[in-house]
Amino acid sequence: SHPPHPSCSTFCLSLSFPPPPPPPLFESILHKPVQRGGTSKQSAVSYPAWRTSSTTEAGVVLTLLYRLRTVIKQATMMRVSPIARRAMGRIANSRKMMMSEGGTERLDVVDRLHYVQRVRAMTPPQAVESMLAMYSSALDSIVTSPSLMAIPIDDHGFHRGHAVFDTCNVLDGKAYALDMHIDRLLSSAEMAKIELKSVSKTSLKEILLATLAVAGKENNVFCRYWLTAGRGDFHVSPKGCVGGNGFYAVVHKTWERDDETPIKEVVVSTPLKPQLLANMKSNNYMINALTAMEAQEGGGNLGIQVDNDGYLQEASISCVGIVEDDDVLRTPPFETILPSTTVRRVLAFGQQLVEKGLLKGILQTPVKMEQVYSAKEAFLLGGHHVVPVGQVGERTIGNGQRGPVCKALQELQHNDMRNPEMTDAIPFSQYHSNQH
Repeated sequence: SHPPHPSCSTFCLSLSFPPPPPPPLFESILHKPVQRGGTSKQSAVSYPAWRTSSTTEAGVVLTLLYRLRTVIKQATMMRVSPIARRAMGRIANSRKMMMSEGGTERLDVVDRLHYVQRVRAMTPPQAVESMLAMYSSALDSIVTSPSLMAIPIDDHGFHRGHAVFDTCNVLDGKAYALDMHIDRLLSSAEMAKIELKSVSKTSLKEILLATLAVAGKENNVFCRYWLTAGRGDFHVSPKGCVGGNGFYAVVHKTWERDDETPIKEVVVSTPLKPQLLANMKSNNYMINALTAMEAQEGGGNLGIQVDNDGYLQEASISCVGIVEDDDVLRTPPFETILPSTTVRRVLAFGQQLVEKGLLKGILQTPVKMEQVYSAKEAFLLGGHHVVPVGQVGERTIGNGQRGPVCKALQELQHNDMRNPEMTDAIPFSQYHSNQH
């Protein structure tokens, strides 16, 4: 007597009576005569019998159960009540029991239609909520449905890790430091021997700005992008790749940050990367992930790496800066770590603090861990954020609070993100007629 709630439309329509004409899959099941007491044989492929034949009552029931389970799962992804989740579980258990043949269940083999349905239903809610737009060179298009944001399995960036990547911050509808980041991407690609077959700096920049525009948000978004050796086979060398480079970019919402409260860090034992991999921003972030995991297990955040001689290297996704009693800001050189765009900008605009007398100098120089422990201030420099570090292991840094240099750098970094020389306007109007 009343229209269904929009979030339940799929659920309500699928269970409405009388039912709409069944799609081809169900016509083949519902419109054939049922053989009482008969059994069907498995097809040549690995479909369960109930998916390819309707010659048993159980096949009909199972098919309807499967459809109901799919509908409920889709409704669940639209945040229908927990009752739907429990119902879906019961249907899955019933299907599993009824499909069992000698205690063994065959995996489904799905066609294109059911593949899309399942991918949509199984996309994690946080992905649906956060991922706004993705460009894929496999499509040469931008998609906005998170369930369609995927990488081809034959891409060497996936199965061999033969890829490099970089990022882009956004503030007030402007892409920040995009040229700097693309330059680093191309430098990393050269080190990774990824030949530029189908892309250029100009084309990459156009794609990234377009993808940001399609995402439609002027703030609180972040862009990540990957350049790969290409796709076409599963060999270790990209010699057989065809069709040019793979390039993928995704725009997602950012998470809330607290850059005022000092964090705790710990020194980790995870091995350092060899210099080649340390200097490029490659797709192989296993060491970075293990560094962060070890740090979190020890009560830290990103983790701090130190070489065999006791010299500070970097955190898992940030560099480290300190201010000592001589009021000089020191941060390690790039020889054995990633050339940080954040550090490069700090070295540039940080000179304003020298001019104001808050600092006496800024140096890229080797730093011993003993200097970190005795410093007045310490902070992480990464992602164009400056994050205060109040404790390393059991040692308090300075007074354990955010220091004046850290605070001043945060303000300068925020202002730099509005620097016309460092930003590019995102062309929203080309994709959203109602936006300026």
